[in-house]
Amino acid sequence: MADNRTQTVTIDVISDVMCPWCFIGKRRLERAAAMVEGAFSLAVAWHPFQLDASLPPEGLDRRAYLEAKFGGAEQARKAYDQIAEVGRGEGIAFDLDAIMVSPNTLDAHRVIRWAGQDGPATQDAVVEALFVRFFTRAEHIGRHAVLADAAEAAGMDGAAVRAML
Repeated sequence: MADNRTQTVTIDVISDVMCPWCFIGKRRLERAAAMVEGAFSLAVAWHPFQLDASLPPEGLDRRAYLEAKFGGAEQARKAYDQIAEVGRGEGIAFDLDAIMVSPNTLDAHRVIRWAGQDGPATQDAVVEALFVRFFTRAEHIGRHAVLADAAEAAGMDGAAVRAML
């Protein structure tokens, strides 16, 4: 009989760090992983999916972007309220009203990919840092300085990330 504790299960997650539902999904995945801890080794591999690749490199005004996306201010507010409520249940203190820019996340996905070269733990730490910086600190995750700082905080070489960006 095989010893499952030596087996590694890899979960591929296709996500965008500007997607609040992806952040919620990350929390739920972490909770599920904790439930099976010790049964086997778990590795999460993050893969890019840009929610809106048409966003310019500098991003767009968040309020105007979401109102256009959801069909007006009232619909955008309803979407935000639902996200905030579900997020609270997952321990996420979304500060959605503080976010000023909907960023282009191409460079964020590049950093996440580079982090994967250091292994799943580093990649997961970078994804976490970007979710937290964007959704709870309202940092512009399209800016190279923010990306490099997040990568460095997650254990990557910040100077190398700055140079690659």
